[in-house]
Amino acid sequence: MLEARNLTKRFGKLVATDDVTVEFGREDGEMVFIVGPNGAGKTTLVNLLTGLLSPDSGSVVLDGTDIGGLRPDERVHEGLVRSFQVVHVFEEMTVRENLRTAVLSERGKTRSAFSFSDEHEEVESAVDDLLDRFRLRDREHEVAETLPHGDRKLLDVAMSFGLDPKYLLLDEPTAGVSAEETEHVIETIVEVGEAEGVTTVAIEHDMDIVSAYADRVIALHRGGVLGEGGPSILETDDRLRRVLLGVEE
Repeated sequence: MLEARNLTKRFGKLVATDDVTVEFGREDGEMVFIVGPNGAGKTTLVNLLTGLLSPDSGSVVLDGTDIGGLRPDERVHEGLVRSFQVVHVFEEMTVRENLRTAVLSERGKTRSAFSFSDEHEEVESAVDDLLDRFRLRDREHEVAETLPHGDRKLLDVAMSFGLDPKYLLLDEPTAGVSAEETEHVIETIVEVGEAEGVTTVAIEHDMDIVSAYADRVIALHRGGVLGEGGPSILETDDRLRRVLLGVEE
């Protein structure tokens, strides 16, 4: 389980996260959405979990071990992987080459193009699996910069899965994706996470997506946890409805 324990982070007088305690991965393959208005502390929380920021107080615990002393890359090797809101892929590489790079990185073999010759079939098999799982097989030889944004987003997430995560944190995985592509993208991410038993944690502003695909919702407001529960809390919790939807009862 991935745990934030009493995490607090200040930027001057601004308290970005205020004594936040939450858990992720209560069940294998859990899909958790972090929601809240702008400035609620969502991205700060993810940055604290992944080591891009250090907390002023509190701790991050991964499978029972405090990982506060680990760098972001060291946390990746422990199974804590993060995908950013802005797509990060190698634009001039093909889809297959991008995925191969991720698989090789997970195996520590990116320094030389020939360093994986003894594992060539195993590596290519892993790439094939990612292509199929993320529905990118038909685009495997296309250059990344030519892809529709939805497929670029899927490639980005597929590369994260190539790093063999136990916990995958996504910052607005449907941001910038057309309405026609949104369902395809989020359904694919959810299906792969469930099949692989990977706990997926996503920041999301689209409440329709959250309602349809969440196993659990964590709502932040002004740096603190406003509410937590199944997606039904978006309809039943009056405070959440006021803060997230602007609904006045």
